Amino acid sequence: MQDYLTLDGLRAAVVFALAIGQAVAAYWPDIRKWENTITSRSQNLDTPVVPFGPFFAIWLIIFASCFGFAVWHALPGNLDDPYLRQIGWVAAALFAGNIAWEAYVPRYGFRWPSFLLIVIELVIALAILAVLQPYAGQLTGWAYWLGAAPLYFFAGWVSVATFVSLSSTMVLTGTALDPREAKTAAGMLVFAGVFVAIIAFWTGSAVYIASAVWGLLGVVVGSRIKKEPVAATVAASASIGIVLLALGAS
Repeated sequence: MQDYLTLDGLRAAVVFALAIGQAVAAYWPDIRKWENTITSRSQNLDTPVVPFGPFFAIWLIIFASCFGFAVWHALPGNLDDPYLRQIGWVAAALFAGNIAWEAYVPRYGFRWPSFLLIVIELVIALAILAVLQPYAGQLTGWAYWLGAAPLYFFAGWVSVATFVSLSSTMVLTGTALDPREAKTAAGMLVFAGVFVAIIAFWTGSAVYIASAVWGLLGVVVGSRIKKEPVAATVAASASIGIVLLALGAS
């Protein structure tokens, strides 16, 4: 017990609380039956850049894996682990940023402040990847699957979600470029693919790519089901190809 009455113990407690908190914050509006939820806000601002609805179930995996990370982080034998000491507070910042985004969107919708929040999440996620890189070849077994994989997975989804959030924000705020138009949507999707591909080449992480490609695949499926312009389907498909090529090249 004494081990938890230290800065390491405090870090573990904060990570644990925020890992659970982000799952609660995501579903709180639905539990309380609020008029507006993250899902309803998203549906009202649908664009060709937004993945097909069921693909957002990936959040269940993200929340579960983050909980696994928090448990692994809090085990007595791991409290003073040098890697976890480095990654812990940054992971806590990512979870806190996600909670802030989840609290904002149901109340105010996809506006520029919500986009700024997800950009902050993306920056923190990239910082996490930078911390992970020196340990990439050292973490194996449970240390990898619970201590690193959840963060790679989260970062992959956030990389795509940033562009999804941007498209919804552009519609709500009425920007000159309308992501509901084929050319704008295709351009955003190609840019998203190139961005993810750069990160994929840098990290060489199949876990990062799995969640990012899942988001892009959701766009492909959604564009066909919603009968969006073919350009969106082609752009999202091309982006998946670019990302996979980057992984192979890394």
